[in-house]
Amino acid sequence: MKSTKEINADKIQQAKSIVSNRAKEFTEYVAKCLDDDDFVDAMNNLLPFDKCLQSKMKIEDEATILKSLGLSVMRMELDPPRFSLGVSMEIEGSKDNEATNSTVFIAACRTIEELRAYVRTEDFVKQSKDNIDKQIDNLYNP
Repeated sequence: MKSTKEINADKIQQAKSIVSNRAKEFTEYVAKCLDDDDFVDAMNNLLPFDKCLQSKMKIEDEATILKSLGLSVMRMELDPPRFSLGVSMEIEGSKDNEATNSTVFIAACRTIEELRAYVRTEDFVKQSKDNIDKQIDNLYNP
C-alpha cells in the first residue's frame, strides 16, 4: 500500500504530465483568446490595476487533480494601452490539499500586439509550464 507521500507524488507527477502534454493546446488557446475580438474589447474596457480578465481551458479528465489552465490579463496603463499577462491553474481539493485557483503573471506592460507575439514563442511555453509546475509543487510542499 502506498504512503500519503507516494500518493501525493503520483498526483503531482500526473498533473505535471498533463501540463506537458497539453502545452501546445494551451498555447493555442491563449493565442486564440488574444485574437478574439470580444476578449480584446473586454481587455480594452479594463481600468488600470482594476480587475483581471480571465479565461479558462477546462481539463476534462476525472483522473487528475488539475481542473483548468487559463490566462489572466490586467491593464497596466491607459494610454498607450499596456497589459500584464498571467497563467492560471485550478486544482481540485482533496483530503491532502485545499482547492486552489492561482495565477502567476509572466509578462508585464505589453501592448496587445506584443502579447500576441509573445504567446507564440517557446519562451512563453517554457515560462508557463515552469510556473504552473511550481504552483503544483507548492500545493504539496509549501
